[in-house]
Amino acid sequence: MHNRRTIYPALLLAASILAAMPIVTATPPGDQKASRFLDHLKVGQPVSLNEKDGRYEIGILPPGYQPVPQKVIEIGHDYVVFRDLVGITDTIVPVYSIKAIKVLRVGGK
Repeated sequence: MHNRRTIYPALLLAASILAAMPIVTATPPGDQKASRFLDHLKVGQPVSLNEKDGRYEIGILPPGYQPVPQKVIEIGHDYVVFRDLVGITDTIVPVYSIKAIKVLRVGGK
């Protein structure tokens, strides 16, 4: 009988703590990093795309930059699609292959 007096309040306390905790959906850690990392890119944005040893370096160019070597045409959850200057070749780059995103600043802006 003495055990019931201590067990029930402890269970009630544990249940109330669990009920008060916010519900968090499980998201793989890489997905959160990928979405923040790709936030720098916008569809239609002019970019330069350099590949070396299977790793890509993306250079973000200022609006109106001519000629546009590549442009972003699609941003997926874990990939980016680029189209070349003449619109013939699309390059699909998985996020894990992106080495860096560099921003070209003209005039120190």
